[in-house]
Amino acid sequence: MNVFLLNAHPEPRSFNGALFRTAQETLRAAGHVVAVSDLYAMQFDPVSDRRNFTSVKNPDCFKQQIEEMHATEVGGFAPDVEAELRKMEACEPDDLAVSALVVWPAGHPERLGGPRLCHGPHLRRRTFL
Repeated sequence: MNVFLLNAHPEPRSFNGALFRTAQETLRAAGHVVAVSDLYAMQFDPVSDRRNFTSVKNPDCFKQQIEEMHATEVGGFAPDVEAELRKMEACEPDDLAVSALVVWPAGHPERLGGPRLCHGPHLRRRTFL
């Protein structure tokens, strides 16, 4: 089975970090193919704007969802976004995708505060736990 693990916690020695490492070790030991993204370790920029795209549908007015649909159609995502999308897309419907996110009392997980990887037409067929 393909497994995609996403960690978005700033402290690698946290409980989330321990879960992330343990999940990798356990799943690999069981023979699964495991892809990982540790957004803080990668210094992934969660700000969503025109930098997400190498193509432009409407240069005069930025509408996130329109640009996401266009980029999905023409392969126009920025390389860092495209790399993360490929990891998610490697998970078939019977595979597993796990997001280990810290949720701050005041709102969204910090690294996923913007919609950069949270939603969009590229995730329609994906199920996340």
